[in-house]
Amino acid sequence: MRLRIKTVSALLAALTLVTLSAISFAGCGSPQKDTAEQTADPGEITTETAAETAPSDGLPPNLRFDGEKYVIYCREDLLWPNEMVTDEMNGEIVNDAVYNRQRAVEEKLGVDIGVVRAPGIWGNEGKFFDRLRGSVQSGDNEFQLVAGYAYYVTALATEGIFTNLLEVPYLDFDRPWWNSNLRDELTLYGQLYFAGGDLSYTMIAQMFATFFNKSMAEKYAVPDLYETVRAGKWTYDTLYELSASIANDIDGDGEMTVDDEYGLVMPIGNNCDLFFPAFDQPLTARDESGEIVIRMGDERAVMIADAVLRIYKENEGVFSIIEMEPDAHTPFIHGRALLNINVLNFAIDRLRDSSFEYGIIPPPKYDESQKDYHTLSQDAYSLFCIPKNAGDLDMIGAVTEAMAAESYFSVTPAFFETAMKYKYSTDENSIEMLDIIRSGALFNFGFVNSVSCENMIHIFRAMVKNNTPYTSLYAKNESKYQAALTKLVEAYKELQQLQ
Repeated sequence: MRLRIKTVSALLAALTLVTLSAISFAGCGSPQKDTAEQTADPGEITTETAAETAPSDGLPPNLRFDGEKYVIYCREDLLWPNEMVTDEMNGEIVNDAVYNRQRAVEEKLGVDIGVVRAPGIWGNEGKFFDRLRGSVQSGDNEFQLVAGYAYYVTALATEGIFTNLLEVPYLDFDRPWWNSNLRDELTLYGQLYFAGGDLSYTMIAQMFATFFNKSMAEKYAVPDLYETVRAGKWTYDTLYELSASIANDIDGDGEMTVDDEYGLVMPIGNNCDLFFPAFDQPLTARDESGEIVIRMGDERAVMIADAVLRIYKENEGVFSIIEMEPDAHTPFIHGRALLNINVLNFAIDRLRDSSFEYGIIPPPKYDESQKDYHTLSQDAYSLFCIPKNAGDLDMIGAVTEAMAAESYFSVTPAFFETAMKYKYSTDENSIEMLDIIRSGALFNFGFVNSVSCENMIHIFRAMVKNNTPYTSLYAKNESKYQAALTKLVEAYKELQQLQ
């Protein structure tokens, strides 16, 4: 049997010096709850404490819309059928929180909240679009809110079928239940057609994290990864060296296959999209005049791309096959890999019955000079929009705001605090790490609108799959990226003139 275990002395020595003192992190994503709510044990927070620390939904106390209907158009597949409305309580904490959210808002505002579910998984976007377009064109105000697939629903913005959310009464995107970073990135020429935040628990479920096998960490004397994160030393170089330190042909067949032991499992696919956000490199940014420009040709972007290609193609300790293949995560699931980079829902979907104890930490920073840890919410989460001709905007805005606020108070805690932190997470350190992950989620105009910009966010997928240098790949595609971005921006200008 061929056994190869690299001992990275310099790395281990450096990590051993990690300070044990607690370090406070300031996240750049969704605002976090009040300090008292964050630090207290959930079992010790009294009703009085919650009332003192929690913000109100901000709606007038006597606001009512008795008898009005509020119908949500959403997807019926996978994670999404019961994200917005569930038909009954079943004892599952997230399901029941969604059920109670609906009842609370219905009672508060006197409305009847319903749902229309349609096939909306990738590949069914045409059918999803057609039903939505038809409803708007007929003017029948069938839907008051759309919970659409984030990746493809943005393509409809320039068709003029959505309401400018900045003009909807009662929607307050400065409140903690809305993601202000997403709001800022998607607002263009005074127009905002999509919003997200606590109203979509799938936005949290789709955030990338790093999972690690505690038994393997102990077996190979890996320094405390939690302390590595706290000290700001969880970086690309650390990830690379830890991955390279474990590449063992345990079945002795002379080849590294799915049955062997690895430092890192990282499939080729959605994972590739993570690295620009995680390393705090935007695809697009605003220039001095406020116009959106492409930043993919920055020197730092090229350095990041080279690093990503290197870990996929030159690191023997990385198991990487196409994401859709059945064995894409097998070594980690079967306890034969130290690390796995995946979305948080992986804990529920694939590790629920794992035979080993695992921990969760954020994706790494690019280097120690990067201030914060960041992540990407993989693009299957729900973005919210309001169709034109949806009806009474006062009612729609109030119900949407109330739903988002109630999600902040009940659904997000149910999913994040209980399902992820306590039911599926296995230690207090991981609980702290989940807070860091959530607070570090980054959004970007180019990321979110990638479907309208020749899929620029997918450039690392093509680079890794075809083992092509980034500079040549970007040079080949730069003009079409720019043309698509220009077309999108011009369409927003035209919509502005029509308002």
